[in-house]
Amino acid sequence: MLYDSGPMMPMSLDRSPMSDRPAASFSSFTPTQAAEWLPARVVLMCEPGIETLFAILQPGAANFLFPFSLAQGREEHRAYRRALEDHGVRVIDYREALAQATRSRLMQWAREAVTLEYDAALANDERDEAARQLDAALAALDAGSLVDVILLRPAIRVARSTACLDPTTRFEAQFTLAPPSPYYTRDPLITTREGVVITRLKLNQRAPENDIAAYVLESLGIAPRYRVRPPGTLEGGDFIPCGDFVLQGQGLLTNEDGVRQCLEHRVYGYVEVAVVEDPRMDMDEMHLDTYFAMLDRDLALCVESRLSGDEEPAVKVYVPQGAPDSYTYTLARTTPFSRYLQEKGIHVIPFSKAEQLDFAANGLLVGPRRLISAARAGEPLFQRLRAADVDVQAIAFDALAGGYGGPHCSTQVLVRG
Repeated sequence: MLYDSGPMMPMSLDRSPMSDRPAASFSSFTPTQAAEWLPARVVLMCEPGIETLFAILQPGAANFLFPFSLAQGREEHRAYRRALEDHGVRVIDYREALAQATRSRLMQWAREAVTLEYDAALANDERDEAARQLDAALAALDAGSLVDVILLRPAIRVARSTACLDPTTRFEAQFTLAPPSPYYTRDPLITTREGVVITRLKLNQRAPENDIAAYVLESLGIAPRYRVRPPGTLEGGDFIPCGDFVLQGQGLLTNEDGVRQCLEHRVYGYVEVAVVEDPRMDMDEMHLDTYFAMLDRDLALCVESRLSGDEEPAVKVYVPQGAPDSYTYTLARTTPFSRYLQEKGIHVIPFSKAEQLDFAANGLLVGPRRLISAARAGEPLFQRLRAADVDVQAIAFDALAGGYGGPHCSTQVLVRG
């Protein structure tokens, strides 16, 4: 997207949630998540803001399903946040966390987010002056504006003005923006019983989200357990902790090398790792959490097509060999997904493909059998869940779903238990 500098109409930018909340201060905590059904204590979210507007304008370039009202999306996001807080969950928004970083780090991150490009005709002294102006601008900005720069990631092309009248009209500038829309905070991180891992997102459109998540962790004083390196890819929607074992999806967006790195660096802890290999490899079921969800230690949801036939995943079961403080993983066996769940004593409630497309699997557990779900998943599903003693709270997610996900995608749980 290309913007020429010049006269502009005044624009009011709502910096929510920071605009309507007191400055946050974050006490220290230790990230850990042993099981998906344990009570959620601390979660990361990112209310969609100005950066999401540009994704909405070209959804086909942003991995979005459809355009939506940004105002409606914000309202849905705020209502979801209130629902979590009503359950006693501590919510930390990306902007709140980043604004608490030291000023020197914020300025450094903002400078790294800006690409300064020069017209070939610019002399060296002119290039130096343009760079000084950028540095002076960043030094003058408030914390909230620096966060906007980090999220908007502008490229600024500077040329000599053909109508220079004084130093204020010396240059012409064009701004190209390539912002991610990081309100799906699930994917750039995974939280295991051992701590937080920075993943590596596969899609170029989303790749900057890993760095932004890393900045958030640093702002919170959290040292990541590991960061996935190329050629590995790993995404948070493919990870579900289940107590003495974990389900680790592998398929379209999480590759074998990403999983290998996590096994070798023992990020999961001293537990069995079940690698769920997706034979389907299509975007409508891009992650494990788009077609499967845990509801309690002995209860789960799964789209019916994944429980048998050609679309059923194979599960490679890795077991730790050695002592808890020094071990390696060994591939013990391979078994069908449905059989593995049965072996673990997990009863599965199936749902239809139509319900899957309405994000039936993508709710967030705030405790055992306590589910916050997108209302669009439908009352027939909720009736089946309630018959299984699941407490369902349905929330509006019609706009936010345009970003290709539900409540589970929109929250990174840092602490459970």
